[in-house]
Amino acid sequence: MMCVRLLSVAFFGGLILALSVYPLHDSWLSAILLGYGALLWWRPVLWLMALPALLPVLDLAPHTGWFFLEEIDLLLLLTAGVCYWHFDTSGMRPVFPPLFRFSLWLLAGACGIALWRGLQPLPPIDANSFNNYLSPYNALRVGKAWFWSYVLLAPLKQALGPDLAGLRRWLIPGMLTGLLLVSAAAIWERWQFPGLLNFSSDYRITAPFSAMHTGGAALDGYLAMSFPLLAAWLFCKQRPARQAAALLMLPLALYAGLATFSRGLYGAYALAASIVAGIPLMGALRTAPLRRRWRAPLIVVAAAALATCVLGVVFESSGYRGLGAALALLTAALILSALPLRPLVLASSLICGAVVAGGLAWLLPVGEPPVAILKSPYLLFLVSLAAFALAACRQRPLLPLAMLALAGLSVNAVWIAYHHAGAATLAPSAGLLLTAMSPLAFNVVRQRPLWRLRRGSLTALLTCTMVLATAVPVYNGYFVAERFASTGSDLSARLRHWNNAISLMDDDLGTAMLGAGLGKFPSLYFWRNQQHEVPAGYRYLDRDGNRFLRLSAGEYSAGYGELLRLLQIVPIESATSYLLALDVWNGGPPAFLQVNVCERQLLYPQGCIPLPMRRLPHAPHWQRYQFPLSSGALGQAGRRVQLEIAVEGEHAALDIDNVSLRNLDNQHDLVRNGTFSDANNYWFFSSDRHHLPWHLKNLGLNLYFEMGWPGLLAYVGLLSSAAAELLRRAREDTDAAQALALLAALGAFQVVGLFDSLFDVPRITVLFMLLLCAAALRPVPSIPPAVSTPC
Repeated sequence: MMCVRLLSVAFFGGLILALSVYPLHDSWLSAILLGYGALLWWRPVLWLMALPALLPVLDLAPHTGWFFLEEIDLLLLLTAGVCYWHFDTSGMRPVFPPLFRFSLWLLAGACGIALWRGLQPLPPIDANSFNNYLSPYNALRVGKAWFWSYVLLAPLKQALGPDLAGLRRWLIPGMLTGLLLVSAAAIWERWQFPGLLNFSSDYRITAPFSAMHTGGAALDGYLAMSFPLLAAWLFCKQRPARQAAALLMLPLALYAGLATFSRGLYGAYALAASIVAGIPLMGALRTAPLRRRWRAPLIVVAAAALATCVLGVVFESSGYRGLGAALALLTAALILSALPLRPLVLASSLICGAVVAGGLAWLLPVGEPPVAILKSPYLLFLVSLAAFALAACRQRPLLPLAMLALAGLSVNAVWIAYHHAGAATLAPSAGLLLTAMSPLAFNVVRQRPLWRLRRGSLTALLTCTMVLATAVPVYNGYFVAERFASTGSDLSARLRHWNNAISLMDDDLGTAMLGAGLGKFPSLYFWRNQQHEVPAGYRYLDRDGNRFLRLSAGEYSAGYGELLRLLQIVPIESATSYLLALDVWNGGPPAFLQVNVCERQLLYPQGCIPLPMRRLPHAPHWQRYQFPLSSGALGQAGRRVQLEIAVEGEHAALDIDNVSLRNLDNQHDLVRNGTFSDANNYWFFSSDRHHLPWHLKNLGLNLYFEMGWPGLLAYVGLLSSAAAELLRRAREDTDAAQALALLAALGAFQVVGLFDSLFDVPRITVLFMLLLCAAALRPVPSIPPAVSTPC
């Protein structure tokens, strides 16, 4: 117990040391840490819910400029300190399977060796040691994620409990809370910049993940491993409140994923959907005869494909209004097909309902009367929908009313489409009506309901409706078509990049077996790439007691989007006059200096105020440049405004110092650390579109590149063991929904990892390892009570 307390004290000491150097100016981080620490001290087990919720969203790197020592390190130091202080060494804990346990030990050894190799050659610590991916200390940034994964193992077992109840009670709610926060951030970014329904722009969201300042797939990887966990709530048997919450979160999280326009994430969602679909079908598969066991899945897949095609055509012809009406009509028809129908009653009700709805459509004006809230087609459609919902709830007594309402929905759906786009919508509307009437026809022919109207099946139907409502507009957008059209060329470029990455490694047995070392790829690419590219870079230099920034231009075929920009968030006020000033020294070839004030979240500047781009010749001394500017509409819409500095030109490099942006009215300087005396404090860099120098772009290849065969084999062992454990739980029907949701999350993460190296983002590594270890644990077997026997 004393050793555990000493370990806790060590973590608290590390937290105090980290806080003493971390830039906390104008930050809510102190209050968050105090609240989080108080919560854990009151109830330590709550870390398992709070930490997965905070890790993906508490990212202040664009504000502080720090990405080696991050907010997640402060959270994890505090978590480890509190958990080990309250650690109970006497309780029973779940255990890992033998293969998983062996793979953990193998991975630990591979990480230790890779960390040592990544730190070589170990240079003295200077101003560039902990703010540049080219530094050997980048191995510490990558390696800390694996270290924290092992630190959390013991608290994870204690928090989950011997029966793994903490998985359902704490971890999954925490992951879904984080998913909700990330989805909200993604939706906010879309709303602020390209627009929620603008699917033609090439704008790629980053949400709260600052690690995407050099590209990568941090957001894609996070959504891939967290979005499938919604199934654990959607299909839980005794938690209606959680089902309702999951249904509300589903379209938000799905929109966030689809709006990334990531083909890898789309593939991950498809794999997750195929695994999760087994949850509602599992009961039918177990009870059905063997020869009919796969009939239901095939019918469901075919129906979903048909509905997707029909809805796509309807959306192209009549837009969002027609799509909404079509979705409501198809959903109502499927619900009605689950009820016992009599052919004569069905036919007469549909005919009468169509006559009444058609008569109203003929009599009522199409335009909007002065006293009406909605136009006639939409008002009558909503009335029919309300009547159908009322009748469907009562089923048998009001079944004829539901049929009449369905006829009204059909007529008004056609009317809405015709009112929106005219006669061109008649053919798609006819196809929609045929598709909607098909399940009713099957019901009548089979003389029994097409499916059973239960809570689980109804949840599956509503889930499919929300998925189609979100996916159809995105899929039919212009940029998605462009992305899929370029798949072949992008894959060829990715294959060349992988081949070139392998050629960067040393040609010796040790490197071939043990890897090049953690965090080594950016520096090896910088010095050894076969394309003879020199990526743009920056360094902080000291001369005569003065520290300044040196920005170097890249040497490759690049456009404006490929520049490396140094950024700082500035609190610009709209319609205000400012004076931007900076000192520049060009000791080399002529160079172009770009200084802009733009609205940007992280990538892709918009609404920029470009200052005159100057061609700076060689000069023997510092020169002062001043640029008056008017902010105009910048900052008016609440978007983040950033000052950006970049350099371009052949073999160009500029020394920059004393940057200021002053309000001409009160002379207040908005730039912090403009003298660079504190190195990268409050400065962050972005490489908007040139991503290959920073990422290997394949998870398995990245593991081999950094940790060699031991690391890759250990990871395969971890995945295989966890997947086998989850399949065993699903087969035994011990919370099959939770087991399959976890399996879908792990599998979807690997799909994204086919095209991106996700483990170069520490917060993603920690979250994934937390989920993987929790999924692999086995509950403690129950011990039967002892039976006394007579002597």
